[in-house]
Amino acid sequence: MTTLHPEGYALSEDRRQAVIGALPGEVVEAEPWARKQRKHFFKVKTVHTAAASRVEPACSAASHCGGCSFQHLEPQAQIFFKQQQLVAALGETQPKKMLEPMMGPLFDYRSKARLGVKYVEKKGRVLIGFREKMKPYVAEIDSCKVLKAAVGENFSALAAVVGALSNPRSVPQIEVAAGDTETALVIRHLENLTEEDHSLLKRFGEEFEFSIYLQPGNESTVHKLYPDDGYERLVYTLPEYHLSYAFHPLDFTQVNQLINRKMISQALLLLELQPTDHVLDSFCGIGNFSLPLARTAAQVTGVELSETSVLRGIENAQRNGLTNVNFLARDLFAEDWQIAEFGPFNKVLLDPPRSGALEVCKKLATHAAERLVYVSCNPTTLGRDAAILVAGGYRFEAAGVIDMFPHTTHVESIACFSR
Repeated sequence: MTTLHPEGYALSEDRRQAVIGALPGEVVEAEPWARKQRKHFFKVKTVHTAAASRVEPACSAASHCGGCSFQHLEPQAQIFFKQQQLVAALGETQPKKMLEPMMGPLFDYRSKARLGVKYVEKKGRVLIGFREKMKPYVAEIDSCKVLKAAVGENFSALAAVVGALSNPRSVPQIEVAAGDTETALVIRHLENLTEEDHSLLKRFGEEFEFSIYLQPGNESTVHKLYPDDGYERLVYTLPEYHLSYAFHPLDFTQVNQLINRKMISQALLLLELQPTDHVLDSFCGIGNFSLPLARTAAQVTGVELSETSVLRGIENAQRNGLTNVNFLARDLFAEDWQIAEFGPFNKVLLDPPRSGALEVCKKLATHAAERLVYVSCNPTTLGRDAAILVAGGYRFEAAGVIDMFPHTTHVESIACFSR
């Protein structure tokens, strides 16, 4: 094995063989695992000669569970690997300087997750967890170190309560969402639950202090079962800005709240925010950046495709007494909108999905914004969009890695541009 592939496995020189769990330079004994995209995948069975960066995984399921890719790689080496991916994706469009990597907790950090559920006839029990590496099966795990401990340490109890339902085969997945003080489980079920099932789940929620939601159909059918208080919101806070956000368990929120706080502070620092600034926050979600921006700026306009997110942003602006921020529902991936729709602004924050912000950057390339901060969850699309901005006259000031998902190959980053 000579290289470490961006997806986390060691790759042979001919690129036809890959070993999951191996590191470059190691001598390992491996067994066949899967075949995909003309590659033969193997899984490490025994490490005979270990790389200096190898560490013992904290989780016993790390070798087969797809929730993590790098628990066997020392944390600083993980960061170095992600920095390499960022630099490579930026290609010829490199920043003037690289920022220090943004790091946080390595475990007990993940507050959002979708867990697979499967009743296994041969085992006579329910499995709950992430999918296996390279395979569609639910991994057999008893706990999860990266999930918030309230859930990660109670997989066995959760599997037991699902297994005790009248038809455990009807439950295919459970969504996990955690706020600062409350954790919600959204249980998808394909058949109606009985009153006894409801009672069982309520007792489980009470014992383990979970809010229990049920989802019998699409997302519009989600409703709260326990506690029966009619309040379908969780809360996370940004103490530095004296802000609190109410969100529905299925709303998009950042999975790592300690890193989220650092990321927001860094973004506002890079924007060099002033009380006279008018800021465009594109792909604003529920206002994660919009509200702290509004604490300093004269005016903030948040733009987001999801009308539900826009309504939540308005709700949270009112919750925090902010009157200098407004939210608009627009499709920023479309070509038929104009920058002028969002009023005058001199600074921009972008936080797009993995597909990036192509149309926004094309339009910003001809706009005289003073500073622009781009938060990216895909270095490939960041590289594409950075090239567009630089070609349009922006200076690429800085970029750096944000370790939002420790132990995974996911590369989150932040970049800053100026006129």
